Amino acid sequence: MIRRPGQAVDEGLLPQTTVSPVVPGFDVEQSVRNVESWGGDSALYRHFLSQALAADDAVGGTDGPLPHTVLTLAALAAWRSGTLDLRQDALTRLGEALGSGSVPRQTLASAVGLQPSELDDFASAQAESPFGWPARGDGDVVIARVGGFRGLGGAWTAPPITGEYGDREGRFVITLTDGERWQLDADIFGTTLSRLPPDEAPTTAADPVGGPEASGAWPTRLAVFDTSYLAWLVLEKAR
Repeated sequence: MIRRPGQAVDEGLLPQTTVSPVVPGFDVEQSVRNVESWGGDSALYRHFLSQALAADDAVGGTDGPLPHTVLTLAALAAWRSGTLDLRQDALTRLGEALGSGSVPRQTLASAVGLQPSELDDFASAQAESPFGWPARGDGDVVIARVGGFRGLGGAWTAPPITGEYGDREGRFVITLTDGERWQLDADIFGTTLSRLPPDEAPTTAADPVGGPEASGAWPTRLAVFDTSYLAWLVLEKAR
């Protein structure tokens, strides 16, 4: 079986709709285009936004969601679809909604694919690390696979040879066997790969500025193998 890039939280997930929901006063199609341009998966975004709106409708009656509810659900669904840059905004909105009770817990949970009982643990774990998750095993867990052979839809024409920690948690510098260097930014829901200019020296944890401030509860490492064009982002046991 050929392994392809992807997030572990998305494995086995089949989006239930390819049609954008209709929300009065909110341009869903424009938000879909925004998610795509920001690196998210539009199919996942439609899926989680639709699920959340359906959950809100089930508990809120027929008047439709309030504007602040729509914005909260859109931010959460966009982050859940892999839009890394929306993580902080989504977490802020989630915390405000949980604290005020302004959005039903089932609705919030549906926007990120969790159960209502997991929301508090999820928010607490994310406050510690971008890889925080309410359910984790005792051993090493693969969070994501990145890269891949360009001829099969991946990013690289050579395998990765090293993966170093970058200058903040969730950032890594990957060197390929052909000398190319790439920057990986990642969290529990998504990854972004960017090719580094050949004349740019990336900041890594070994540089004088020091390494990223990572939570010991959520240590990660990047694993590479000489038999694969993929790099594997791994969550290790808590230290």
